[in-house]
Amino acid sequence: MTVYDLRERGFDVDSALELCVGSEEIYKEVLETALEEGLEKIPFIRECVEKEDFKRYGIEVHGLKNAARQIGATELSEMAFEQEKAAKAEDYEYIKGTCEALLEHYQQTMDILKELFV
Repeated sequence: MTVYDLRERGFDVDSALELCVGSEEIYKEVLETALEEGLEKIPFIRECVEKEDFKRYGIEVHGLKNAARQIGATELSEMAFEQEKAAKAEDYEYIKGTCEALLEHYQQTMDILKELFV
């Protein structure tokens, strides 16, 4: 699997490469970092909701929004943006009802990246 195969998996590779000054090598490094961080962030974000630490949750989904955009995971970025808006609006019921879908999509994205680096 190459970074270009990510297109078939829903990644906006062209936009991500643009953010990486057109360098496939830099893009791979960004993807690898995203994978490492993502595997740590998923349980942490879930814990924020369980502990009802919505301030921290908002910070984390803001970071996820940007990180997902950088790797070309546009749908994940958009989902994180919706969660970020909900956190700012203090719509905790929305967060509780939709966070798991975000985390499932996040996990699927990490699983795709694992395939790239196997």
